[in-house]
Amino acid sequence: SSAGQDWYWESIDQMQRLSLKPDKSYRELIQKYDLSLTGEGLQFLADNHKVFLMNILPHVTVFARVAPKQKEYIIVCLKSLGYTTLMCGDGTNDVGALKHAQVGVAILSNAPEKLPEKKKIERPIEKEKLKLDKPNDKESHRKNDKEREKLRFPNSSLLHRNAASDRQNSSQMAHSHLQKLLKELEEQDQAQIVKLGDASIAAPFTSKLSSIQCICHVVKQGRCTLVTTLQMFKILALNALILAYSQSVLYLDGIKFSDMQATLQGLLLAACFLFISRSKPLKTLSRQRPLPNIFNVYTVLTVLLQFFVHFASLVFLVQQATLLSPPKDPKPFDPEEESEFEPGILNSTVYIISMALQVSTFAINYRGHPFMESLVENKALLYSILGSAVSILALALGIVPDIANQFEIVDFPSDFRWILVAVLFADFFFSFLVDRICLFLLGEGKLHIAH
Repeated sequence: SSAGQDWYWESIDQMQRLSLKPDKSYRELIQKYDLSLTGEGLQFLADNHKVFLMNILPHVTVFARVAPKQKEYIIVCLKSLGYTTLMCGDGTNDVGALKHAQVGVAILSNAPEKLPEKKKIERPIEKEKLKLDKPNDKESHRKNDKEREKLRFPNSSLLHRNAASDRQNSSQMAHSHLQKLLKELEEQDQAQIVKLGDASIAAPFTSKLSSIQCICHVVKQGRCTLVTTLQMFKILALNALILAYSQSVLYLDGIKFSDMQATLQGLLLAACFLFISRSKPLKTLSRQRPLPNIFNVYTVLTVLLQFFVHFASLVFLVQQATLLSPPKDPKPFDPEEESEFEPGILNSTVYIISMALQVSTFAINYRGHPFMESLVENKALLYSILGSAVSILALALGIVPDIANQFEIVDFPSDFRWILVAVLFADFFFSFLVDRICLFLLGEGKLHIAH
């Protein structure tokens, strides 16, 4: 507020006034009070005390009676300070701010705060229909009763006429009540038609309701999408490294995956990729912030450490499988020569462990709470991972020999079979442990406040 030429801060109850002192520190002011800035005060500070305005601008709680250009000015200033801005508006005067904000949400001024529930209207309509249907269902029985009554009491025709007229009146009242309910339902359906305005044209998001609760939905969905994207980059990086090493080992030894093996691997991984991208956000907005991008210490460190564990497992099993394989042909391997697929211990070992490691990366790197559904809540992904794990264990243990022969997996020696399974479980445990340690130490995003 201003009194003549003197500007001051005034409390809501007008019982306290603080003189404006731009030269002094603003920290005591923002720590002790919640600030509200009017349009006139904003213009005065922008013209005379720009540095002071930029210091207190992020800490202002309420901007009151500001012009459309001033809304745009506030958004631009906050962006220049390094903040990510979200603007919510419902009219033409918010268009400029909506365009400049990183996230713009338009709300409809004439829309209801909550969507009406049709079930409350549909139920009485169904009841009325049942009431109208009941007399029709018993019409034949009533006719028979009338005939019997006429034989017994021939002088009671007047009573029957009165009863029939009463039933007709009640039926007409029920029909009129039903028509009234249908008309109310039709009016509510017409009220739900969205009429877009200028704010909807300027903003990328539009809410059907007039409440600003939609901002929480945008933030929750945005965080879920961000976390899903980050975990997909980690999974793709690890799977690419695992597949590159396993394919290079097979290629140097003149071995390749068969068509059936490649088909099975593609089916198992496709199901995991499909359901991991269909995660839904939680209904409660978390106080914790996700990491803003993939270029951070946590992502790089967890990918490198997990691949180190996977690499050690691959090297160990390849060495063990090589010892059990028959001696190599002294003839040099020609990469251009097309040879038929021949199943062997090395081929089957590298195929099973590479497929197991790629499936385990989905279970280990799925983030879940507090930004999206947990792995237990995401039933489709959980079942696909469990189904893939059961299939891999069945092939490794030779539980179903016919299926193993169909996919050209050789029968492993008993000792080597248990070594293979033990390495798979150890690899999963240590990779999970490494990722959770990195997540605990480096996995939480922080808000960078400009001072």
